[in-house]
Amino acid sequence: MVRESSSARWTPWRVVLSFGIVSLLADMVYQGARSMYGPLLASLGASAFVVGLVTGAGEAMALVLRLATGPMADRRGGHWSFTIVGYGLTALCVPLLAVAPHLGAAGLAFAALMILAERAGKAVRSPSKSALLADAAREVGLGRGFGIHKALDQVGAFAGPLLVAAIAGAAGTCPPPRSAPAARRLPRGHDRGRDTGRCGGRGTGSAERSPGSSARAS
Repeated sequence: MVRESSSARWTPWRVVLSFGIVSLLADMVYQGARSMYGPLLASLGASAFVVGLVTGAGEAMALVLRLATGPMADRRGGHWSFTIVGYGLTALCVPLLAVAPHLGAAGLAFAALMILAERAGKAVRSPSKSALLADAAREVGLGRGFGIHKALDQVGAFAGPLLVAAIAGAAGTCPPPRSAPAARRLPRGHDRGRDTGRCGGRGTGSAERSPGSSARAS
């Protein structure tokens, strides 16, 4: 009786839509975070090479590790467990990135570890989530089920960075560019006339002149 009522509640359409909504929310979280990985790592002292190495290694992990996590989930029959653990890693690692700037010299290593762990979570959940989704979508049409899921997924991927940009724009601040080694090597006067503490580089520096320069100009 319990199983019958439970299966009645979880219809195939409900499973497909639930996975789509979860993917939408998860994509908003990690795609929004990915849009800030570069500036965050740079603000912690990473060079352009280190930023590329960390983000590139993370993407490689998210793809290559699926070759192991997919068969492992099949052998153990734990597709739900792998899916939950994968989403849990994303939900845990992304907020912990906020701790990195407060860890001093260890902040860069901690941030890199969290980025890699979040990408590993993607590799853990993706094969199992696809298997569960395929099982549910078979009842509603594979093309229709995967189409709806992917549409919701892409809405989250699109909305996440926009939300981060809106929050940064409302706050009026960006990660300080002068903290990056590459920025410190810029020629003097490169950012003259810009307010480097505000997003978009809007400032009044170019309009501010010393009294002597104003007198000479007149």
